[in-house]
Amino acid sequence: MSLNILGYTKDCRTETNVVYAEIEISEYLEFIGEDFDRFEIQRKRQDPKKYTRLKEDIKKGALLPGITLAINPGKVDEFVSEVENRETDKLIERLNKSSDIYILDGLQRSYIIKDLKDDKVEFNPDQKLLLEIWFENKIEHLIYRLIVLNSGQKPMSMRHQVELLFTTLKTEIENEIPNLNIYVEKDGQIRSQSMKFSFDRIVNAYYSFLTKSPEVKRDNLIVKKLNEDDILSSNEEELNANYNSFINCLKKYCELDVNLFKFYSKDPQNAGLKNWLADENTLKGFFSIAGRYSTDEKKASRLHSALDKLLASSKDATIDPLQLKVFMDLKAGIDSKKYNVGNETRRLIMDGFREFFIDEGDTPFDECWINAAR
Repeated sequence: MSLNILGYTKDCRTETNVVYAEIEISEYLEFIGEDFDRFEIQRKRQDPKKYTRLKEDIKKGALLPGITLAINPGKVDEFVSEVENRETDKLIERLNKSSDIYILDGLQRSYIIKDLKDDKVEFNPDQKLLLEIWFENKIEHLIYRLIVLNSGQKPMSMRHQVELLFTTLKTEIENEIPNLNIYVEKDGQIRSQSMKFSFDRIVNAYYSFLTKSPEVKRDNLIVKKLNEDDILSSNEEELNANYNSFINCLKKYCELDVNLFKFYSKDPQNAGLKNWLADENTLKGFFSIAGRYSTDEKKASRLHSALDKLLASSKDATIDPLQLKVFMDLKAGIDSKKYNVGNETRRLIMDGFREFFIDEGDTPFDECWINAAR
């Protein structure tokens, strides 16, 4: 393969090793893998018509803007020696064999190159593609890199930045929470067991946790701007603390999912409720209030005390620990002529858990749902 290392540098803010390289455009897809969009899970392919001019320019041999790649953080240590010692030949050999390369920026360009390859276009053998490859194994640095630094470089919504972050951290999260399965909805998997959540919904849960709101507007760059600006102005330590708080809540959420999946699976009439915690509205509602409580030490203590009590009561439970029949009745009573049912459902879930957290889990859930209802 024609991969050529052009230079080495470091991001002085995070001490991240960065390598600049070039490769013949005809070999780029072989280098990153034909399934290069496996990590860009939520990003939709843009209308190819918007890139007609660029496609024609590439056919004529145009030099594209560089594409930014990153090595899977769990595999970065395997490259440290070659990068630090600048053992170029060994590094090239290892990179050429690697299947752990992510696209951080350049997906649409990669799609165009694939289209041209599928069309049997013969690229100019002198036509090169510039690559910027990041070698970072610390989660807090990736958070800073993907959420903070990207915010000032391109009109990228915070939702998209959180999405990119989880694209990179999916494996790390699954390693931190044994038996957690984060799957891609396009894989067509069916939730047949507990602790199985779609990638998209986990991303939305973290976004709700950060913004402290159950409302996620994917394509609106203005909505919740004040909340997002506050988060984007956070320093690395604050972002890392938020991430760790989210993971701690997610761990208990997964434990609760195991208990409730078991409980509701026993009841044929309510078997559908076994997946209630995997529902998008539930995840958004729960993690938005969890995010609010996690910012204050005393509130965080009440949050985790309440969750611990709920975990204890839901293990081998004989009665519904969440009183979801009451919740479902209240949800059914939402007047669709007055309210958006989805918004009201998320608000009901958020406020119901808030009532539960306020009293450190001592208030029965049927009362929590009733108190939370309009």
